Amino acid sequence: MGAYEYEHSQRYLKSWGRDVVQEAKERLIAAGKGGGDLENSLTSRVLNEGESYVVEFSMADYGTFVDKGVRGAGGKIKTGEHKGDHSGIRKYVDYNGDSLISPYRFGSGKGKKGGMETGIRSFIRKNNINRSSVTGRFIPAKSITIAIMRVLWIKGIKGVSFFQDSLMLGLSEFRLDVAPEIKEDVIDTLVTFPNIERA
Repeated sequence: MGAYEYEHSQRYLKSWGRDVVQEAKERLIAAGKGGGDLENSLTSRVLNEGESYVVEFSMADYGTFVDKGVRGAGGKIKTGEHKGDHSGIRKYVDYNGDSLISPYRFGSGKGKKGGMETGIRSFIRKNNINRSSVTGRFIPAKSITIAIMRVLWIKGIKGVSFFQDSLMLGLSEFRLDVAPEIKEDVIDTLVTFPNIERA
């Protein structure tokens, strides 16, 4: 980018990225999904790509599933609180405010083998779920895991749009705030290069 690196713009972009990450963490916590690896993995950084700057956001791989949801296979559940016919369609709201169908679905063969079962078993241990809500009797973790997996497989997982919403809010503020920073950089450029002659 030459001798002048647009310090005001860089500083603003770094601050903006941190604000988006903080908002995403707060929305994740509000959705009951905070306090774990996903929240801790959320970061941002500014990259100099020659003639432009890029704000890069990172999170744990499964974060995008939590954000955008996962479509189910659809089908019928015969008993329990999820009884009924389900389409399996799951939607999320993107950073433009548009309602979109999740690009992810169970049964695509692209997910990590055994990842779903491992995650559910961890959830069961963490929340001490081992008894029937109806009879109060003990239920083996394997049986609970299979039951939960079947419901998720059919219904899918609802996305919470924690990052999409945060990015949408961040972009709306970005458009208002970035102009003064660019103005300061333009002024500094004029000061930095006082001897440039007009063509």
